[in-house]
Amino acid sequence: VLMSFGFQKMDPSGVKVLETAEDIQERRQQVLDRYHRFKELSSLRRQKLEDSYRFQFFQRDADELEKWIQEKLQIASDENYKDPSNLQGKLQKHQAFEAEVQANSGAIVKLDETGNQMINEGHFASETIRTRLQELHRLWELLLEKMREKGVKLLQAQKLVQFLRECEDVLYQKTTTECKSN
Repeated sequence: VLMSFGFQKMDPSGVKVLETAEDIQERRQQVLDRYHRFKELSSLRRQKLEDSYRFQFFQRDADELEKWIQEKLQIASDENYKDPSNLQGKLQKHQAFEAEVQANSGAIVKLDETGNQMINEGHFASETIRTRLQELHRLWELLLEKMREKGVKLLQAQKLVQFLRECEDVLYQKTTTECKSN
């Protein structure tokens, strides 16, 4: 009589006893719904963890690149061209420095690719990534500018030293010629 009204019996421990096929089917559907929701939430959580993991690697690579650029900016900002001693050696060292910077230009390209891919995928830290890339590009351009300036100044200093030597030679020759003629 109780079953015809849709009531379910309870056993003494408080657990529903499923007696009809509809009860069993309904319970089965509840379990399946919960399981699907659990899988969806697990998948979302996994994606967030993977995004966080990728972001941590991006941050690490960006920090390393920024540190490298800062170190190279100090070298590029050095005013050793003001000391005329061993300018040829300084020029050679600067050319090696330029080659090193150019060889490492791939690091910013790779970081750009990674960051832009994350931004295009709608990464949760897209704005932070965009800002970080802009700052790295600003520093990179500053490094290139300082490097070019230093190269030009080293060449100018070398030309000045050569010019002064030529002037000394001309003055020396003129002085020795005048002394011989007197």
